[in-house]
Amino acid sequence: MARSATTSKALSGLPESLLAEIGRRREGMARHMARAVITDVRWDSSTGAPPSAAAIARACAAGLDLFLAAAREARAPTPEELHRVAQLGIHQARGSQAVEPVLTAYRIAARVAWNAIVAAWKEHPNADPQGMVVTADYVFTALDQVAAEVTRTYLAAREQHLQRGTRVQTRFFHALVSDTFDSELALQKQALALHLQLAPGYRAVLVKLLAGKGEADHGGETLVEALGALQLPPRTLSHAVDPATLLILWPDPEVSPADLIRRLQNEIEDRGRSRRLRAGLGSFHPGLHGVSRSYLEAQQALDSGRRLKPEGGLHVYEEVLPYLVMTQNPLLAERYVRHHLGPLLDGVRGGGDLLATLEAYLEEGSLKAAAEALHLHRHTIIYRLGKVRDLLGLDLDDPQVRHRLQMATDLHRLT
Repeated sequence: MARSATTSKALSGLPESLLAEIGRRREGMARHMARAVITDVRWDSSTGAPPSAAAIARACAAGLDLFLAAAREARAPTPEELHRVAQLGIHQARGSQAVEPVLTAYRIAARVAWNAIVAAWKEHPNADPQGMVVTADYVFTALDQVAAEVTRTYLAAREQHLQRGTRVQTRFFHALVSDTFDSELALQKQALALHLQLAPGYRAVLVKLLAGKGEADHGGETLVEALGALQLPPRTLSHAVDPATLLILWPDPEVSPADLIRRLQNEIEDRGRSRRLRAGLGSFHPGLHGVSRSYLEAQQALDSGRRLKPEGGLHVYEEVLPYLVMTQNPLLAERYVRHHLGPLLDGVRGGGDLLATLEAYLEEGSLKAAAEALHLHRHTIIYRLGKVRDLLGLDLDDPQVRHRLQMATDLHRLT
C-alpha cells in the first residue's frame, strides 16, 4: 500500500494537458488494447466459450478509466474501479476456465496502453525522463493491483459456481491464499471441520497440466488422482484451482518439492497420459498469513516459466526473480536486450535464425545438443555461431558473456 500511495502523490505533477490528451485518445487506445488481446491471447475453449469481444473491450476501457481517474486525483485505484476492470475473471470462473489467460490479457492490454502513453509523452512539451519513470511505475503498479483483484474475483466467482458440497473447502482455500481470514485460530477451526491438519507455514506450488491431444477434459481430475497416489509429507494440502491447475501447499521448509513434481510427472505418464507439467514454486513464508505471498510468488514463477520454457518444467520464484525485477521496468529491460542483442534484432539478414541458434546453444550448453534441438547439422550451428560472434563482437566461450546473453535472450522472450 505504501508504494501505491507514494506513486499517486508523485503523479500529482503530471500535466493536466497530458491527461486530457490521453483522455481524447481513450476510445482508440481501448480498441487497440482489445484487438491485441483478441489476437494474442489463447483462450481455452474446451470448457466453455471465451470472453466476447465486447466484454474484452469493456474491460480495456475500464482499465483506461481507472488510470485516468486515479492519475487526475493523485490516488490509488478504488475497490469499485478495480472490480470493474476485473470482470473477465468472473467470466472465466463461471466457465470453469483457467485464470492465466485473463492475467495474460491484462498484461498485453497494459503494454499497448503503455506504448500509447509513451507516444503521448513524447509529443508533450513538458515531457521529462523523471515523469516517464513515475508514469511507468504507476502503470505497472496498477497492473499488479488489477492482477490481484482479478485473482480475488476469479476465486470468489468460482466459489459461487461450485456445487454446495465443495463450497466449504473452496472457501477455506480462498481465504488461505487471499489472506482474507479473520485470524489463524478461526482458520484452524475451519481446517478441523474439514479434517485438515495445518502446518506452521507453507510453500505454494502451482502445477499446470499442459494440453495434450484429445485430453482436454482430463485436467484437474488427472492431477488430483495422480497426486493421491503419491506419499506426501504430513500436513500437505492440495486444491484444484481450475480444471487444469492444482495448488499444493508444501509444509517442509527444508526440503524442496522438486522431487514431488518429478514423481507427479511419472505418475501421469504411468496412467497413459502424454501430457507435460509446468510448475511454479513460491518461497516458504512462516505463518498462515504467509501463504498468500507464497501463492502470488508461485503464480509469478509459473507465468514467467510459461514464457521462458513453454515445454514445461519446474520454475522457482527465486530463480525467475531477476527477470521479474527487470520486466517491471520495461524501458530498462528493453535497453538491456538492445545492448546485448541489438545487431541480431535490427533486421540483419538471417537474424531470426541466428538468434534462435544462440538461444538453443545457451539453453542446451553444447554444439551437439543445440544441433539436435534445432534438427540441424553441427556444422550449421558452428557457422551460425561464428556469425553471431562477428555481429556481437563477443567471446561465446566466456562464462560471464554467456550468462549475460542468457539473461538478454530470456528477457527478449518475456518482453
